[in-house]
Amino acid sequence: MTAALLLVLAVADPCTAPIPPGQANAREAEIYVQVGDAEQARGNAGAAREAYRAALTRAPGSVEARRGLEAVCTPAADPVQAGANALADGDPRRALRALAGARGRGNDRAVDLLEGIARYQLGEDAVAVPLLESARSDPALAESASFFLGLIALRRGDGDRASRLFDQAGRAIGLEDAARQLTRMAQQEGHLVLSVATELVYDTNVALRPDGAPITIPGPDGSAGLTIMGLLRPWGTPGPYLRVEGQLSKQFTLDELDLIGGAAALGFRLLGSGGSLTAEYAYSYQAVDWRGYLADHRAFLGGSLLTGIALWGFAYAAHFETYRWSELEDLSGVRQVLELDAGLLPGGGVRITAGYAGTWDAARVQNLSYVEHGPLLELSWAQGPWMLGVRGALAWRPYLAPDPAYAGTTREDTRYFATTWVDLGLGAQWSVRGTARLLRTDSNIPDLNATEWIFIGSLAWTGAVL
Repeated sequence: MTAALLLVLAVADPCTAPIPPGQANAREAEIYVQVGDAEQARGNAGAAREAYRAALTRAPGSVEARRGLEAVCTPAADPVQAGANALADGDPRRALRALAGARGRGNDRAVDLLEGIARYQLGEDAVAVPLLESARSDPALAESASFFLGLIALRRGDGDRASRLFDQAGRAIGLEDAARQLTRMAQQEGHLVLSVATELVYDTNVALRPDGAPITIPGPDGSAGLTIMGLLRPWGTPGPYLRVEGQLSKQFTLDELDLIGGAAALGFRLLGSGGSLTAEYAYSYQAVDWRGYLADHRAFLGGSLLTGIALWGFAYAAHFETYRWSELEDLSGVRQVLELDAGLLPGGGVRITAGYAGTWDAARVQNLSYVEHGPLLELSWAQGPWMLGVRGALAWRPYLAPDPAYAGTTREDTRYFATTWVDLGLGAQWSVRGTARLLRTDSNIPDLNATEWIFIGSLAWTGAVL
């Protein structure tokens, strides 16, 4: 039954039905080929097929007739689908080439959406916006178009507009989680953003007491902290920005470790279709036990580049540090930090990052100067309001000269770091976070071996006021 049905369908299809033999006539075959070419040029595929079949009946070996029949029987490539496939492959320029002749077929709004997405990915926001606005006029495409218009508003620093667009995009199936997370980000991308965070901290070794040290040396303690930050971006992102921050930390028992500090930074951020670059100068000052403790001038340069599902990053900072306490003056100097990393974004909110970091601390005296380096690995997952992560690092720290305080031994430390955190967004502006950190130091000088656990619970509010 099935075989018979397939045979009937094959016979009914002029592209697959056998061509019956006829009386050979090369001249008539040539005329039918000309007719087929003319009908194909007019877009009349049915008449062209019959003409080419007639030509093959009279001249079965005609290359022109066979080529013509194959051409009209080959389904025309759908430029819209080709454009969508190119975007899925991460090739917006190929998508634009595929969409170049796609309009005028009754699906112009879909073409506008795909071209707008391609223009957005290429960083051509001024061209993308009218295309996406056109697509948003179609109710079937409104949520998807709103999503990408929201991304453009977010990139420009217009948090209010981005938030409204993501709210609309969140009604579409498949966009809810991404829209919810981006709505939260939009609250942090205005021209003037304020953030207030409070935290409770428990530190098992607040004074970094060595293993086996007498209990007279301070050990565990808790603290309560408050951080207030303001970020001004007059022209949104990309562009210049000014950040001001204040910090207060009050120990529960060790009052001599109470900390108050402030910082200000001036920077500029550039954004491209798949990357970013940030340059910044910052100054910070800290006081411990209400006495000036540390002044730090910092120059920073960092950037990232997205290629497919790989995210490449680098960060460099130079700290010009001055310790204010006379007993710590020899620690003053220049501390430079460099980190290179590569991330993998396999989907599902997962990000895997591996890298290598190095530090060169040139203190005033050689025996307090060191070079530190080692690998790091981070795994994070974000879905809806939740974000979970874990980060581990290993660092070797050889000092540059013998230390007279330890019988002329040149100190060599191995340091282990581990951090894990859970973050829960409570709406667009509030979030709570739990963090646990471990720092372990193993030294060739046993008296310096130490272990520290830190547990932090924090509550933060962040919102764009302009």
